[in-house]
Amino acid sequence: MLSESDKARWEKMRSLLNRVRYPVLTEWNSMEDQAAAIRYGLQTEKFTAYEFLLLSSDDELKKSILETLVRSASTAHSSIYKNRAVIKLMSRRWVIKHIEPIVNQILTDETDPYLKTEPDEYYRRFAELYDELDDGLLERLLDRAAQHDDPDVKEVAEDFRER
Repeated sequence: MLSESDKARWEKMRSLLNRVRYPVLTEWNSMEDQAAAIRYGLQTEKFTAYEFLLLSSDDELKKSILETLVRSASTAHSSIYKNRAVIKLMSRRWVIKHIEPIVNQILTDETDPYLKTEPDEYYRRFAELYDELDDGLLERLLDRAAQHDDPDVKEVAEDFRER
């Protein structure tokens, strides 16, 4: 049972949140280019950018930055769960149709030095994301990982297939 003091704290937090939410959303809605603002935010302050994306009901905004979200989903970081939550808020059918070409482009980017040294990181993060999205996507990625030259990438396929 919630104590009276915690109930009072809850009401205070709710009131504070409601007082700041309106002016914050007013500023957000007055932006000329929300997609550009989110891209900027994902480079400078991911936590805040993800909070806005999670609050936003604008599917077109999220769709317009899918590539940015997928690139951010390719490596571990403190906001990866928020990143995945934003991707999962979009139409699953639409994401499944559009995500694989982006992932394939990332996994074949010969200019990415991190991909050259830590390809298993990319495969593992994408496998985690695909595991939450679609079995077909996951299986194709694991087939690809199993054929990779790097034993650490092959291990990703083994790890996910053992689940």
